[in-house]
Amino acid sequence: MSAAPSVDRFRRLARSSPWLWQTLEFRWRVFDDAERHAWIRRPGDLRVEDADGHVIQAFPGTRPFPGAMVGRRDGGWEPMPGRWPSALEPSRGADGLVDDVPEDVDIDYDCPFFENYHWVAMLNPVEFADPVHDRDRCGIPVELTELTIVDHHGRRAWEALAQPTAVYDPRCDCCPLLAGEYDHEDDAWVPGPPSRVRLDEVTGVCVRIEGGGHLDLDVDIVAVDGPLADGLFTAPRRRLFRR
Repeated sequence: MSAAPSVDRFRRLARSSPWLWQTLEFRWRVFDDAERHAWIRRPGDLRVEDADGHVIQAFPGTRPFPGAMVGRRDGGWEPMPGRWPSALEPSRGADGLVDDVPEDVDIDYDCPFFENYHWVAMLNPVEFADPVHDRDRCGIPVELTELTIVDHHGRRAWEALAQPTAVYDPRCDCCPLLAGEYDHEDDAWVPGPPSRVRLDEVTGVCVRIEGGGHLDLDVDIVAVDGPLADGLFTAPRRRLFRR
């Protein structure tokens, strides 16, 4: 077993997922929900099935998208063309992990989207490392202790005990990865208890949350960067049945 990663490397892995993989197949379960099965081909292709193989959602992500709404001189608003993270090269360390995430408003970090932002944060758990919306907040958003390397469904993962602080700024305060709630009056996070979390070493995806109650998560990564046919994202797969 390799030595445990440092807190700095854990945070940099949490920033790196948008640049570490192109296709992903995985099964996942959130708290007591039924297990589901997903395929992603970046930048925006998605297929999701239930445990019985019935298609919940399937779409190609080749359509253009707005990156942000910007103001005009006449007081109106208009869409700004967006960019995928894969079109940018972030600042990286010698180990290939991201030191600093590009913050431009036209970068779409949320696609492909499924159901809620807990899904988005699972795939891109940058909130373990940095405030997502206000990078000027002072302080550490998540305190990380008890770091170790573990086996997670046959894959190496980095595990840590993650305690959110008042500076914690998740992708969405309605569906964060860590426990607590946002106090709008004080503009601060009211931390809940710590959770034990895991990041897949190769992809940076958050594959385990334990101790967060309804936020608890388990992800079983089946394949990374394998070829995926176009038809997977446009129509249900055909199934053969024995008579």
